[in-house]
Amino acid sequence: MDSPAVRLVIIVGLDLSLASTGVAVIRDGQVSLERVDAAASDDPLLSWRRIESTAQRTLRQVPAGALVVLEGPSWGSRFGKPDERHAQRWMVRGPLLACGHVVVIVSPRTRAKYAANDGKAQKRAVLASMRARHPDLTIRDHNVADALALAAMGARSFGSPIDGKPSKQQIEAMGAVSWPINEGSAS
Repeated sequence: MDSPAVRLVIIVGLDLSLASTGVAVIRDGQVSLERVDAAASDDPLLSWRRIESTAQRTLRQVPAGALVVLEGPSWGSRFGKPDERHAQRWMVRGPLLACGHVVVIVSPRTRAKYAANDGKAQKRAVLASMRARHPDLTIRDHNVADALALAAMGARSFGSPIDGKPSKQQIEAMGAVSWPINEGSAS
């Protein structure tokens, strides 16, 4: 009797940033963390090229066939170059969709609620919480911490959590996201 084919699930969390994008890849339960840095520029043309370059380098971090959990826009933000952030998001999301990836958008508050049990948690609190939950990983900064939280949410949605039993807030955060597969999303 032949054994059934095993389909490995790859989850990628992306926290896009104009300065330093966090990337977390979970493959077969193993986590790898990366950061894609960008050079700063106030020149509009150079800024566009910098965003485009960062988007391309970020896309190269995404393995074929991955579920990508992408942090969505912070609609309340008035600062931090929101137009450039939206452009970057589409420069990443469009090619991901064109390559057949499933892309799930998670709001910043939902990500914070999952990561730190508080939807209003500041970056510092999310970083501290993710470091406490994953002491075996080197989490360099809040961008990588956010990406790890997003990837952890994706892994939980597939019933393969990497962060133990969920809190009430994590279950609520998972319920706020439109997952392509809901089996095991609260386990």
